[in-house]
Amino acid sequence: MNTAVKIRSANRLSVEDYLAFIATRPDEERWQLIDGVAMMMPPPTLRHQTVARNLAFELQFHFRSSSLAFSALLEVGLIVPDVDKFRPEADVAVVDTSIDLDSSYADRFYLVAEVLSESNTDEAIELKRQRYIQHPDNFYCLIISQTEVKVEVWSRASGWQRTEFTRLDQSIEMPEFGFSMPLASLYRDTRIEK
Repeated sequence: MNTAVKIRSANRLSVEDYLAFIATRPDEERWQLIDGVAMMMPPPTLRHQTVARNLAFELQFHFRSSSLAFSALLEVGLIVPDVDKFRPEADVAVVDTSIDLDSSYADRFYLVAEVLSESNTDEAIELKRQRYIQHPDNFYCLIISQTEVKVEVWSRASGWQRTEFTRLDQSIEMPEFGFSMPLASLYRDTRIEK
């Protein structure tokens, strides 16, 4: 069942209209703008949060131990240059450490990951993926299942071709970061075994 609340109008919302709209909403509500449609996101499941946390933790540990000037953030608002009517909130994004920490949105990112939820439609996820790969600095887009071992990796190096991983003994390689992550680490503590 799709539980996301969508606010539609005859004319799709501009970024300015969207920002004005969410300024009137309670702080505990989470919204994103996808192709001019404001979408309220329901609270994620604990499994969803665990998968996102595992990815962010592994990336952040690698960046710090390797003294790389990147940071892995959870639930981050993103801006893709020259893409209008689009202000998504990604589950995980890699940004550089010079980012303005007082901003709600990052306009430079190098990896973005979406953990699938019941509220995601195939159409919305595909649209987000298409927009994410338009960012000139982005290396990776990950689409991650929270109900089974399944990760789609789209990378700039592959010409944005999809690679799918479905076994816990497989690893995702990210040479741009000098990083490798076994799916067993991604799905740790989720009770998903295969």
